[in-house]
Amino acid sequence: MTMNPGDDEAIPGVFGDLMKVLGAQNSTSMWLDSARTLALGVASDHAPEGSPDPMVRIALEELADLVALQVHAVSDGELSNGQAPSLKVMSRSEFAAWTLERWTPRVSTLISAQTSTPLSSESLDGAVPKELEAFMGQMLQAMGPVLVGLQVGSACGHLAKEAFGPHDVPLPSGESNAILLVGPNVQQFSADWSIDPSAAQILALAREIIATRVFATQHVAARLEELLTAALIESAASQGNFLEQLQSSDEGVDLEAMLSNPESILERLSTPSQRWVSTQLSSLVAALEATVDRFTLAVAERMLGSSAPALEAYRRARASYGSGVEGACSLFGIDSSLEQTERGTRFVEGVLERSSLEQLLDLVRRPDGLPTPAEVDAPGLWLERLSLASGDSV
Repeated sequence: MTMNPGDDEAIPGVFGDLMKVLGAQNSTSMWLDSARTLALGVASDHAPEGSPDPMVRIALEELADLVALQVHAVSDGELSNGQAPSLKVMSRSEFAAWTLERWTPRVSTLISAQTSTPLSSESLDGAVPKELEAFMGQMLQAMGPVLVGLQVGSACGHLAKEAFGPHDVPLPSGESNAILLVGPNVQQFSADWSIDPSAAQILALAREIIATRVFATQHVAARLEELLTAALIESAASQGNFLEQLQSSDEGVDLEAMLSNPESILERLSTPSQRWVSTQLSSLVAALEATVDRFTLAVAERMLGSSAPALEAYRRARASYGSGVEGACSLFGIDSSLEQTERGTRFVEGVLERSSLEQLLDLVRRPDGLPTPAEVDAPGLWLERLSLASGDSV
């Protein structure tokens, strides 16, 4: 936070002292401290959490090579070389901390954009006595990073209670030679859906092996990062300070509702440019996620049989995201609604009706293979474009 010279001198007593303290705080440490505290508390239910069950870790390690071989088989070697990457099994608290670390650069960019413009006194007009406007303006400016930190921490904590691994939020994780799994969540999936633990482990391993490869593919990661960066730029350019948007609203701000529903902030900050970026990002993610799920099921069918109860459990679980995944996606402008999930599924089904499972691999093996929003809705157009680009007959 930037303080204007003499501001604290104009505010007497304890308020002036408080502003001196706030002025000395680093906005990054302010939001990160609040996010970390909340994330770890939510992930662990505010109770001590031990290491993951070693028997679960051993079982996952024993299955990893078998699953990698099957991923290699169904993808003709595109999504796995047949050898399992190194495996890290985490507790929920460990995963929450790991996720927060990976999100920090993106969130810090957003915080910097939001705090770069001082909160105008006009936005406080009539809300507080004139003599307190300077103090309240600076207080709200200082609290902005903390509030965002609480929102990010809430999303991280709830995600850690739901996710198999980092790619439940469809973003590049920075990992390409290792897979991460949240041991307690794999166990919970087995218990919730009354399926064999080994079946749940196969699904979790297959999904993370495939998703790690897909989201680490150079042109896929580059396009996603491009869209994420564009979303941050549009947010900063069109909306300015986050707290000023909240304070200038004619409606009151329900802090508890805001933290429990991260999408509420995006609704306030939405502009046509941001909606365009979100459409591009959400469409691409829908196609990628559905492709990952289809190959995951192909692996599970080979290992468990096409009628195994675990396959239907996986389909139903993937059709409705939990609050953690929804909150995390909304932070980055990704629409994780059922409509988008079904849209991605229709894209994959449309490709399979016209071609084959192997054709979906063009998403990762061809730099021009990423579909546009229109092509996600009309997969025949995607197939035709790729065919023409390859010089094949249509």
